[in-house]
Amino acid sequence: MNSDHNDLEKIEDGLSSKLIYRITEKENTKIIIDFSRDKQDFNNFLNVYEILQKTNISIPKIYEVHHKQYKIYMQDFGKNRFNKIYNEENLYKLLKLAVENIIVIQNESNLNNLKNLKEYTFEDLKIEIKEFVNYYISTSKNSNFPTSRFYELWKSIFYSQNYNMKNFVHKDFEFVNLFFLENYKSHFQCGIIDFQSAFMGFIGWDLISLLENPRINFTRNYNDKLIEYFYEKTTIIENLNTFREQYYLLSLARQTRLLGRWRKLFSTSNDNQYLNYLKITKSRTIATLNNIKNYELRSIYEEYL
Repeated sequence: MNSDHNDLEKIEDGLSSKLIYRITEKENTKIIIDFSRDKQDFNNFLNVYEILQKTNISIPKIYEVHHKQYKIYMQDFGKNRFNKIYNEENLYKLLKLAVENIIVIQNESNLNNLKNLKEYTFEDLKIEIKEFVNYYISTSKNSNFPTSRFYELWKSIFYSQNYNMKNFVHKDFEFVNLFFLENYKSHFQCGIIDFQSAFMGFIGWDLISLLENPRINFTRNYNDKLIEYFYEKTTIIENLNTFREQYYLLSLARQTRLLGRWRKLFSTSNDNQYLNYLKITKSRTIATLNNIKNYELRSIYEEYL
């Protein structure tokens, strides 16, 4: 990256195609996001920024937008990412703080403002769970996996749940994208980044991303309490049991995709971190299965995991 700044620090961003830098100007720091390798994400980021600006949450302020270079200069939230600072003592506090922000987003989002976001469909779900079939099952010793029936079951379940897919979804609402802002008050202490992949979907999607985190093996002791808290604080039409069923089915779908994703990434990179993610995701998948009512679907997972 060409820059006139002498003090330039590259920030790692996992598998993302964007490049992120921290620059120092006098005593102040800024973040530069370089979207030149994915120009659609540049447009998506600005679009979602306009949506989230209308809600009472903490997102980084944009200082400059360089359209020709696909770069954005914005506020630096510091280095207190939730995944770096959490421990046994503060875990519930951080989870509750994050949930409060999801509640604010859901209660303040206007459907008219979301019209430019893509709506999640069964075809999207099918593409995602195919990763499990193509990369997890295909590399196992089991060759009799009922692929057609697997997709049929998921299709039947998806439509029978009658999901409302008209809600804002950050998509990657997890500890790595949340910052603790100690100089802020109340729920504004949670800074939210990396929202360019947002879409319209299930109201509890970001709750799933947060509580069923595949990269961090923290306890699930608080999950049911926070699921019920979220339900009580939002305007969900379905009863709590229906919401929980919808939550756990989409949680299972997400974990299904990730089981395939981690196996694929390990096979191409030979990086052991993906085996660790795979282990955590498998553990969370098994825990989720205890909340799945469909016996046939549950049996398939229990046999092939």
